[in-house]
Amino acid sequence: MATKPDYYKTLGVSHDATKDQIKKAFRKLARTNHPDAGGDEEKFKEINEAYEVLSDDKKRALYDQYGTADQNQIPFNWGGGGAGGARTVNVDFNDIFGNSSWADILDSIRRGDGVFGSDWNFGGGSSGSGFRTSGFSSDGFTSPYREPRPQKGKDLSVTIPITFDEAYNGAHKRVTVRVPGREGREKLDVNIPAGAVDGGRLRFRGKGCPGENGGAAGDLLVTTKVEPHPYFSRDGADVIVDVPVSIAEAALGASIVVPVPDGTKVRVKVPAGTQSGTTLKVRGKGAPQVKGSGRGDLRIKIDVKVPKALSGKQRAALETFEQEDTTNLRSW
Repeated sequence: MATKPDYYKTLGVSHDATKDQIKKAFRKLARTNHPDAGGDEEKFKEINEAYEVLSDDKKRALYDQYGTADQNQIPFNWGGGGAGGARTVNVDFNDIFGNSSWADILDSIRRGDGVFGSDWNFGGGSSGSGFRTSGFSSDGFTSPYREPRPQKGKDLSVTIPITFDEAYNGAHKRVTVRVPGREGREKLDVNIPAGAVDGGRLRFRGKGCPGENGGAAGDLLVTTKVEPHPYFSRDGADVIVDVPVSIAEAALGASIVVPVPDGTKVRVKVPAGTQSGTTLKVRGKGAPQVKGSGRGDLRIKIDVKVPKALSGKQRAALETFEQEDTTNLRSW
């Protein structure tokens, strides 16, 4: 005949122990004997079984009188159970462990999440300390065996103003950054690539805020802000320049000289009858491609200028032109 367990001895309390004393004894034993702390799984089951019986007034009364809380083993049908009917002892962890059951705990152990799963706070840290918290009251026991997760540090962002020429040709800059969590200021050399664009971003890995709990440092993101140029602008690797031409040049056609950001000049033919807003293109005279090879194009936008003042001969010539012009510009 199997020896009946002595639950009071298992928990190390006297037969007249209060519920608070039983709970305190259980917590102490559970802290050192649960499997996640390297304890024996069977021993932990015995501790839990003892607590499940002694913490329940009705079960404790049955155990004190009959040496068991299992109604199937009681000589009288105490509690209304059918003769010979199977009984199931349901472990109620709500008083200590919230809504977890023994099956949940064993499942959690097999998954590698520990006795109380991935949402429990083992270590007593606050919610901002890198521990995962949920469920324990302030007087609940904690385990020193769960290490906080490594967390990567935050990224930092700085903006560097550069001239149009520096973006076109490339430049070397030095920035000073104050990194939270590090002493002093850090100086960083930044090589602006030729062809850099407004809003372009360079990433310096590991130069951001320090990580937590052994995590990697964040990154430093350097954004370029290109200052405007008097007459050049950019569209990716293409360089755009507005070129004014006279009415005669636009109407009759002309050969004009246009500057390039690299300091050279190109000669461009303006076809006769060119309208204001027309774009002419010179291949390969734009900015260097940041990714890949080659250059963008030089896009020349024609701006036909109408004179605000005319000499007598100019007015006479235009009047003669108007008299001989048969074009209907407004057909509505």
